[in-house]
Amino acid sequence: MEEFFFKGIWRMDWGLGNPNKTAALIVALMVGLWGLASIRKWGFWVALVGFAGLGVCLVHTFSRGGIVALFLGLLPVLWFAPHPWGWRRILGVGIAVWGIIGFSVYLQAHNRLDPDFVRQDRSITNRFELWKAAPAMMLDAPWGWGLGNSGKAFVEWYQPLDRNEPYRTMVNSHLTWLVEFGWPMRFVYLAGWLLVLLLCLPGPRSRWLSVPLGVWLSFLISATFSSVAEEPWVWSVPVLFLLLALGWRIRASIWPRPVLWLGPPVVAALALLLIPLGWQKSNIRHLPGATIVGKRVPETWVVADDQVLGARHGRTLRNFGETLGDTTIGIVQDMADLPGDLSGSTLVLSGNFVSAPSPVIGDRLAGARAVIIVNPGIFPQELGDLSDVRDKLTVVIGDFAQTPAVHSWSGQFETRSLAGVGDFVPDWPARLLPRFQAP
Repeated sequence: MEEFFFKGIWRMDWGLGNPNKTAALIVALMVGLWGLASIRKWGFWVALVGFAGLGVCLVHTFSRGGIVALFLGLLPVLWFAPHPWGWRRILGVGIAVWGIIGFSVYLQAHNRLDPDFVRQDRSITNRFELWKAAPAMMLDAPWGWGLGNSGKAFVEWYQPLDRNEPYRTMVNSHLTWLVEFGWPMRFVYLAGWLLVLLLCLPGPRSRWLSVPLGVWLSFLISATFSSVAEEPWVWSVPVLFLLLALGWRIRASIWPRPVLWLGPPVVAALALLLIPLGWQKSNIRHLPGATIVGKRVPETWVVADDQVLGARHGRTLRNFGETLGDTTIGIVQDMADLPGDLSGSTLVLSGNFVSAPSPVIGDRLAGARAVIIVNPGIFPQELGDLSDVRDKLTVVIGDFAQTPAVHSWSGQFETRSLAGVGDFVPDWPARLLPRFQAP
């Protein structure tokens, strides 16, 4: 509930469903409004009134990241603003700022910035736990964890086992996409951000570009403290100001010096090169379609059905870390993702282990040293002729398993029962692979 209320007070969200996303949009508008001051003299006062009104809305979101983003986003605007200001403008800004601060005190929003509260706030400590795992997650997955999979991957493979908070993202838009992308797209993403900041970089004849720069800088910071960039509306103001900056540069024929264009790709490449220099890989390797735990070629391959091994089957495997030793295990979601060479490997198939049977499946079964099928969700005839693998195939069925296919398997193949188990097999490494049982 802390995400939507603070001490019983509703956190404003403008219908976006998340106060932090709303704060990112508000901050971009607050910074962008100051572009009016460079158009007309009266634009300053319009911008100030809008700034004050939006500041009240920002306070009502209770977003700490929004406050930081606003402060940093205003720095280039203040730096390049015409000086000195008249006393009327100084007085107007002072009244607006103190009005926003006063409203913050009235709502008790300032309490979220109190050092004692911050130290005890789990939302902050949890963020640090996620963020410090990001470099290893990038190194372990050269091709990325896949769009939408960063939070699940963290919970499965990197979250400390004494914690069980669920995550959908890395609670940081930049790290979320850097973890989900592969190395080529990671480079493009970083270079793209740097290119945008370069295009918005103000100069002696383009001081007004400090406003687009401030808008993008505020967006950069907002997306650092939460996963706000997934909301299309949050992009609206930054993209608008980028288009304005590009249009102005084209019309005025004023561009950054040629040498500066080398900055984005060079800095992006250096930043990515620092990751393998500063961090080490874990014992996890994620390849397209497969996750491997261990340093060697897998001795056991598991086709994991969430209905049988659980949605957090990887986390369950990590619970047996001490007993795994130097054993290497590969996990896939479908038989089609298995490697072509399974010689010497044990193959564990669970539930609906194949989405579309094909001749390749027979090759996988024939190549394995032993095959264990757990609570199968498909019928044996769907796999064709299994006579060649009958001697190395064992079917494991829970006493209370409900899937209809188990009866066809138990009538044709050697069967082992799991006492007290239904379709879901808890602690599956210990129950299916006795060699991993803790002493």
